[in-house]
Amino acid sequence: MFILNPRLAADIFDGEYIIANLDTGLYYSVQGLAVSLLNALPFEDEKTLFRFFCEALPQHAGAIEHGLAPVFQQLLDEDIIRKAEGTGVVAGELPDAPVAYEPPVFNRYADMQDLLLLDPIHDVDEEGWAVQKDA
Repeated sequence: MFILNPRLAADIFDGEYIIANLDTGLYYSVQGLAVSLLNALPFEDEKTLFRFFCEALPQHAGAIEHGLAPVFQQLLDEDIIRKAEGTGVVAGELPDAPVAYEPPVFNRYADMQDLLLLDPIHDVDEEGWAVQKDA
């Protein structure tokens, strides 16, 4: 069973998933059909989900298989999605079928890593701004 890593902060803005890992300071942008993949969580088997998307958009079946598999692997590699540990997680219903094909996109960003790793409760100056500790 695949689930969204519960240690992440994630939300959808204008059809784009923005995901922040506050442990590493990395953040991610997920767009296109990959958003539908994340919306389908939790799910048992990615191949069944890929097949569902291909059946919904048969004219794009090749592009779906070719584009979604690497994005799925990146989501696993970055620990955004993971196998559920233990029992108690039940697969959800299949999501609404996509009505249009948008290529799956996965972007990883480290440009705000220092800022995201600051402790906003403890790392503040006299004016209330978060400051980075000297290494």
